[in-house]
Amino acid sequence: MTEREQLGRKGEEVRRKLGLPDDIGAELLPGMPHLVDEVIFGRIWGRPGLELENRMLATLSALTSKQYLPQVGFYVRGALNLGMKPRLIQEVMLHCAMYSGMPSALNSLTVVNDILSERGLPQPDEELQEHDLDDLMKIGDETMRDLHRERADGGYAAPDSAAATLYTNAIQYLYGEIWNRPGITRRQRMICSVAAFTATQMAGQQRKFFQSAPNVGVSREEVIEVIIQTGPYSGFPPALNALTIAEEVLG
Repeated sequence: MTEREQLGRKGEEVRRKLGLPDDIGAELLPGMPHLVDEVIFGRIWGRPGLELENRMLATLSALTSKQYLPQVGFYVRGALNLGMKPRLIQEVMLHCAMYSGMPSALNSLTVVNDILSERGLPQPDEELQEHDLDDLMKIGDETMRDLHRERADGGYAAPDSAAATLYTNAIQYLYGEIWNRPGITRRQRMICSVAAFTATQMAGQQRKFFQSAPNVGVSREEVIEVIIQTGPYSGFPPALNALTIAEEVLG
């Protein structure tokens, strides 16, 4: 068996663990299913260093950030097949919306809702605690400092920055509200952030969050694997650029 055949076989095994079909792209282009197995599932998904569920988090984050909605649906089915909870999947969509815009969450959540209905799964329901804006500001500031430590006050977070007014909203709603919603851990949220910033090519945010990832238990090696995971979905050049930044800031 050649090396490529081994990769294809390995990819086939991973793809079947996700419950995804054998004939991806067969009607579109000759040889496409084998290429998908070899490149996407053999070369990328089959790498060591990151669990399948975390690879799925990175994949969903990249796809929803880029608004590749048919593919969002395809991998939402794979996530459910993998045993991921619907609430976790929903939170990925909302989390990425803070970086790529609320319409992206509404679009992606609609896809998720349709698939839950298709499978006869109940829509997750949870009573959420509501805080006033002063509390959100306090919670957000604490969360931001937990994540970014000594870098929490730099850049557009500085009080005299032109972005300070808008950043107040980010502290309250992104760090105060979103980062503290139930159904997903901060470690999982960081994986989503690393993938989303890679997919959308936000170099400034990459520098900040790549350095902050170890503060919530995402190792240097895992940051690199999350970036690599986005390659087939949002493009290899953005992933390669992000890897250069990761190497620079993480050593």
